[in-house]
Amino acid sequence: MAETSVHGAVRRRSSGDRPNRHKRRRPPPPSSDLISALPDAVIHHIFSFLPLKDVVKTSVLSKRWRSTWTTTTHLDFRYLRPRDHKRWPSLIESLMRRCASPQVKRLHIFYKEADSPKVDDWLRFAEERRVEDLFLHLFNPLKGFYKLPEFLYRLSRVVRLQVVNCCFSLGTTIRWPCLKVLVIGSKLSDDILEGIVRGSPVLESLELRCRGVKNIIIDSRSVKELVIHFPTFDNMGKIWAPHLLSLRVSGVWDSHSMFRLAKISSLVEAKLDFFMCGDKRTHRDLLKEFFEKLRGVSAITMGGWCLQVPALYF
Repeated sequence: MAETSVHGAVRRRSSGDRPNRHKRRRPPPPSSDLISALPDAVIHHIFSFLPLKDVVKTSVLSKRWRSTWTTTTHLDFRYLRPRDHKRWPSLIESLMRRCASPQVKRLHIFYKEADSPKVDDWLRFAEERRVEDLFLHLFNPLKGFYKLPEFLYRLSRVVRLQVVNCCFSLGTTIRWPCLKVLVIGSKLSDDILEGIVRGSPVLESLELRCRGVKNIIIDSRSVKELVIHFPTFDNMGKIWAPHLLSLRVSGVWDSHSMFRLAKISSLVEAKLDFFMCGDKRTHRDLLKEFFEKLRGVSAITMGGWCLQVPALYF
């Protein structure tokens, strides 16, 4: 075949010549999917951001993924909602039995039967798997508070602990050497609170959503943050915490449940978003003393009602 150049010359192109189309070569397909090739630690990190039901669903992706979910280190049962509520305990037990990870970093449980003997078994699982983040919220006000088993007071690996609608045993020695964050939404007493602080040498943040306390005494140098929700005090008490740096108060209080600030000499931050009901004249002296104690605090954040206190009372 002949072709003409720009100068009019004629040259022949052999039948073997092919136009240079610069086609981009496609890379060969990988032997397996990239996600399955990820290290287990990375896969577990991805699982930690997913609801547990979605983690279990990954078992249908491939043969490689059939049992991958059983090695997850995060078990959050709060959002599992079986159609038949009576099947909920058996569902938890089934997933715990299939969990093959020697250590479970997070175990979160929300259960409506506060006095169920099954709860003891679930907490024993937390002890055996060296759980670091334990959340236990039980709800059954007609049957009272669930009594925490004694072995729970000796969890050597727990770093964050939240218990709601549970009660502590008076006189039990508490040893939480790694605990840094504690949230209590249960019945409490001064002696038990003192034992908790004494048995938690690295505790940094304490949040109370409970009743029964008369005085909060915190002489620990490690506790830097105290959060108080709702009426924590049965009768007017005090807070004595000379090393505390941050205080947050919220909820609806009255003259019997409100507290006094006895010693908070290191406090640098206060967040106040509470409301007081009852006679204004009864509260005047109490609130005046309260705000006088905060005079040296460098950062104070106040909610709507607290902002109106000077105009309402003074």
